Amino acid sequence: MQRRLDRVPAGHGFTRHQEPAHTVLVAQGQPVTPRTDAQAERIRAKDIAPQRIALRVLLPTESMTLPYPRAKDDKDDPRLQDRLHRITKRHTESLCDVLVALRAENLVLSVELEIRHTPLTPTFKLYVLNGAEVLHGAYTVIERAVVLDNGDKITALDVLGLGATLTHHVKDGDPASPGSVFVEAMKTWFESVWTRLSE
Repeated sequence: MQRRLDRVPAGHGFTRHQEPAHTVLVAQGQPVTPRTDAQAERIRAKDIAPQRIALRVLLPTESMTLPYPRAKDDKDDPRLQDRLHRITKRHTESLCDVLVALRAENLVLSVELEIRHTPLTPTFKLYVLNGAEVLHGAYTVIERAVVLDNGDKITALDVLGLGATLTHHVKDGDPASPGSVFVEAMKTWFESVWTRLSE
């Protein structure tokens, strides 16, 4: 599945304090709604003023069964996977709403969103920012209690995406520096999965 918000025509948005495009590549288990909400508030407060936002998001294929989240004592129990799909759908719709609102309010000249699905289990969270910075954090599998909509409580094996520790890597003038090498490696990984394994 691919979701895309077409760019709006030029001539709308801020006329001062404008910044370059914010291009974000994201690979993780769910869309980036909380972080996007926070950035949208910064835009409304005039703390930042990007002329263009381009967001590409990789999510796991919806039809595949992931190793987490799942019930600890019954890996074939589908309820946690169903819950994950509902949460992902809700976050995806919210992400679209946030970006559409920024465009409709003429706060950003151009807004683009593409979401693709790939048959890979997410083992880390990855943000590539403007091709020059990377936020990266490995998912740690934990045991935790999950309460379903009907009130049932399940002991689950899961990962906490919101609580994942992120390390910051920056591309600098030295192509051989650790930061530059890591950023380029993650960009190459993302593009390879986006192009060859996703739809």
